[in-house]
Amino acid sequence: MRVIVVGAGLAGLTCAKVLKGRGAEVAVFEASDGVGGRVRTDEREGFLLDRGFQVYFTSYPVSKRHLDHGALDFRAFDPGAVVHRGSERSVLSDPVRDPKALVPTLLSEDATFADKLRTVGLGARTLPGSATSAGRENGGADVSILEYLRSSGLSERYIDSFFRPFYGGITLNRALTTSSRVLRFTFRMLATGRTVVPALGMGEISNQLASHLAESDVHLNTPVETLLREDGRVRGVATSGREHEADAVVVATDAPTAGDLTGDETPKESVGEVCLYYETSGLDDGRKILLNADDAPFVNNASEMSNVSEKYAPEGRHLLYAVTLAGLDLSDEELLRRGVEDISRWYPDAEFRPLGLRRIPYGQFAQPPGIHEGLPDNRTETLGLFLAGEYTEDSSINGSMLSGEKAALEVLG
Repeated sequence: MRVIVVGAGLAGLTCAKVLKGRGAEVAVFEASDGVGGRVRTDEREGFLLDRGFQVYFTSYPVSKRHLDHGALDFRAFDPGAVVHRGSERSVLSDPVRDPKALVPTLLSEDATFADKLRTVGLGARTLPGSATSAGRENGGADVSILEYLRSSGLSERYIDSFFRPFYGGITLNRALTTSSRVLRFTFRMLATGRTVVPALGMGEISNQLASHLAESDVHLNTPVETLLREDGRVRGVATSGREHEADAVVVATDAPTAGDLTGDETPKESVGEVCLYYETSGLDDGRKILLNADDAPFVNNASEMSNVSEKYAPEGRHLLYAVTLAGLDLSDEELLRRGVEDISRWYPDAEFRPLGLRRIPYGQFAQPPGIHEGLPDNRTETLGLFLAGEYTEDSSINGSMLSGEKAALEVLG
């Protein structure tokens, strides 16, 4: 069997890996100059710049079937976060997993004692779940994250200080209008595993998946222009005037591109971010994620990545990622200036040197309550045509790889 996979992101690479492992002949066509889609790492001046601030949860149930965690040399974030509100700073963490944060967490005014007890209850409700993706969570009515948190009895200050920036960073939606299924699933992932990055950057995840394929299997800088159709089925693809025939075609692009290419209905709405990169003189908040609890923030969250993995920066130097969920239409200079302006309030004595930025207008497909029930299936109504992409499951590394795995199994019958 010969199968063409359109797109070399995580879904496409996972699909191709499974197909190749089952004996199929695979050809992957990728429009860009490298594999990984949004999960790529660039190098600049010796610094490792992931294409957006991304992390990996070691508890992901599907992705760990396809990845060699040991070979990725994971480096872990510390549990919890440092919450910044203007010049004020507090720590919120899990004292069981992070004993040194016990006293700072108890002293934090960003969460009441009742909030801290109710957070334990929130964990107790999510931990029994066994769903393989957020889209398959079934812990009650699917409401927004904000409504779910309020119904759990959490205070508005706690929601504003921690959950808006923390889950705003996960869902790229600080308003917390994303489906509560995403909160329940990720809360369990956070509680049962570690939050990590590969020592050499998130792109190593994509590179490891691609290593299961022969170099000749992957065709870079080769956008697919159209699908070849005959007698009601798809029989291949066309690229730059060339036709490539196959027994099956798996479209593993982002949702809008997949919809345009196939004519099938796919999610249209998306959420985005801008990731700002700075060399710093060194911050003192270790390996925790930094959250902006201001009422009108520009930077939503940040992390000194060189504290998490020293390989993200040249020896003796420091690298900070900062994420803004607004300002995609601003100039590079204005984005980098406003980022420094926000973070300098937290660290007035630190120095920041801009290294660049990356605009990511399509960071995730939007996931409002109820969307997961109506997501596309991997098998389309057209013979020989299949879909693989996070938009068939949920917007995550795990969801992307689950979709790729399922698409491959559908192709194989």
